[in-house]
Amino acid sequence: MSLEFIIWLFAFLLQAAMLGRTMFALISLSDLENDFINPYDLTLRLNRFVALEYVGQVLITASLLLTGKWFIGVLQLGMLGFLLHNWSTRRHVVDATDVFRQLPVQKKRRLIMFGSFLLYFIIITYRLIESVIHGLLTDEGRANAKRLFQDAAATLHGY
Repeated sequence: MSLEFIIWLFAFLLQAAMLGRTMFALISLSDLENDFINPYDLTLRLNRFVALEYVGQVLITASLLLTGKWFIGVLQLGMLGFLLHNWSTRRHVVDATDVFRQLPVQKKRRLIMFGSFLLYFIIITYRLIESVIHGLLTDEGRANAKRLFQDAAATLHGY
């Protein structure tokens, strides 16, 4: 396994988690809008993961920038700036007493995050697949792939 593959795999997993978290938030906000949950439950659902969301964004941004993945790293840095701006203006958590007034702003904010995370996810997935293919095109990669396929074929022989 190359370092390139490990970096992109780490970024892929973190970005998938960030995308899933944002989808969960959008679904929860829609549930509140349709009166399927109450404001207290919504705030418990959303505010529980705020710190993890920020830590995940810092990790993915730092890992990409420190390993020289400048294009996607700078894009992620923009999202980190957006999140830090929300933190500094105290819009990072949802207040149960004021949630219905905040609902349109929260949904718009989450949709912007969802679109950005989806774009980043597509770019990272492409780069992950590209690193796998480049890893297989080297002589060592071909030997590893050949050995892997031989081992897989040997285990299927008994069937």
